[in-house]
Amino acid sequence: MDETQAHIEFLGLREQPFAPTADPVYFYATREHKECLFRLWNSIDSGHGIAVVLGNYGTGKTTLLRKLITGMAADPERYHAAVIGSPIPSWTSFALLENIVAQFGLRPSTPSYVAYMDALNRHLLANRNRICTLIIDDAQNLNKRGQLELLRLVQNLETQQRKLLNLVLFSQLEWAEVLRAAPNFHQRVNLTYTLGAIQFEETRQFIAFRLMQAGAREDEGPTFEEGALRAIHAYAEGIPRVIVTLCRNSLLVASQLRERVITADMVLHTIDKTTLPDPEKRVRVVAAIAEHAVSADGQRVQTPAGEDPGSLDARARDQRAARILLQAGRENQSVESA
Repeated sequence: MDETQAHIEFLGLREQPFAPTADPVYFYATREHKECLFRLWNSIDSGHGIAVVLGNYGTGKTTLLRKLITGMAADPERYHAAVIGSPIPSWTSFALLENIVAQFGLRPSTPSYVAYMDALNRHLLANRNRICTLIIDDAQNLNKRGQLELLRLVQNLETQQRKLLNLVLFSQLEWAEVLRAAPNFHQRVNLTYTLGAIQFEETRQFIAFRLMQAGAREDEGPTFEEGALRAIHAYAEGIPRVIVTLCRNSLLVASQLRERVITADMVLHTIDKTTLPDPEKRVRVVAAIAEHAVSADGQRVQTPAGEDPGSLDARARDQRAARILLQAGRENQSVESA
């Protein structure tokens, strides 16, 4: 058994619950994700044309994309989809058209714009009884006027009754400026949905859901203390990808310490050792923990007036983490020597 699997099994899990991949099995539908999916399916099924999903890095766009693909693949008689994962910014409009045609499984004999458009049009007409959709991830890479004009022309393929092709485009927020500069395309967008950060309670549910999906049981699996959850949410600012990364690294610390309860100290230690130095985030994390910490007599711990929360107990915490790790190392050595 490799060391990674040993860590997972010690924590009472079947597999890594916080893998850095957009596995649909681990998709937790927040309120915003549910609303976005509902609107996307409505736009697709109604043949409304173009839908755009905007969001910062790590807000779950690729996971939503894969949920769409999974849903379409489950009903191939109804849906017919092509996916471009990440277009290359230097593509010409013809290169984009080549890739669209290829993703629909077409191989025109003549490599020309007219031949490719004709092949795509005939293919969509032949599949007019299905819902045909082109999905593009990282659409912010398409920032040339010619690329957007090509997408407009492709989406214009239609019968007298309806559009033959839906477009679903997932992009970073900065693409909004590109769209505004291309009104001929932008005015044809039926739906624009902007994903935001998730709230604290959703962070709690998000983490619990992933642990459950990985096989955690209430009496055995790892547990994140309240302070740990507060620290994770404050550092991640509600961005799912950052939450996943921080949880994954915190679980590693817990397994090294032979603990199944993840504390705020473990999360703070993880932040200090596995992330880029960011004093402002550190201040926010420590302040979030201090705000919700409860002393032995039941009174909330308050930050002293004029005190920088980022410096609160930093040295003591680091010393405590070092003692814990040292003690764990000594105990492991004792077990091995025995």
